[in-house]
Amino acid sequence: MRKNRMKWLLALMLASLFFAAWQYRTEGAQGDEWSKPMETMARTLAQHGASLGRWVIYTREYARDIQNDADFFKKMAELKQTYRSFHWSFAKSGHWQKAIGKNEHAFFQEQIQLVMTVTNGTPQTYILYEATGPKWSRIGWKEAARQIQMKTNGLFVNDPTFYACIEGEFNGNMKGGLFDQASRLVRNFQAKPVEWLREESFVSLSAYTGQWKNVLPAAKQQPINLQLALRERLGGKTRVVVGTPIITIEY
Repeated sequence: MRKNRMKWLLALMLASLFFAAWQYRTEGAQGDEWSKPMETMARTLAQHGASLGRWVIYTREYARDIQNDADFFKKMAELKQTYRSFHWSFAKSGHWQKAIGKNEHAFFQEQIQLVMTVTNGTPQTYILYEATGPKWSRIGWKEAARQIQMKTNGLFVNDPTFYACIEGEFNGNMKGGLFDQASRLVRNFQAKPVEWLREESFVSLSAYTGQWKNVLPAAKQQPINLQLALRERLGGKTRVVVGTPIITIEY
């Protein structure tokens, strides 16, 4: 019963944070500032002995000038023409339609989405961009960052907010347990804990660090821009996920 309650509370917390992430206006990263949090997260996890795995960069922008189907299909044709190396598909349902383009590279995959939803007869359209790599490496990230910068410069009118996540794994038992390890990581990010969820084999912690400009409101409107989660796995291993301003992948 207690575990089910904790899972329910975790789901509720995540739902609230994702809603805030879509509604709250953050300051977009300018120049190459968007890439620094990912590099910091990778470096910090490696310094603590974690092997680095999958990473994700995500961003989006509201397309104010797309207000009907004609605008949507015109933009879709423009994206297909501009990004010819992408493989495009189209899907439609009662209240939404979307075009999806995917592009494979040696170290990562890119995805562009043009999504229109209709609520109470009013259409809203977003352009979304995501880049995902199966395993972190400096060489792979250097090439990915160059491509991400180039694509987002072309896709978005304003400086968008970038959401960055990276996974890792610790081998063996950690000194002091999960919560102590999470606390050590937070300190290395020069961050202050704001809220957390603590179980026997799982810890999730939200915090604020002055290193990064993007923030979201959490409990009592306190700002957060760092989330991390640790979960014990079989064989004495521990999975860790770190994200800014929040974690955007399942953990």
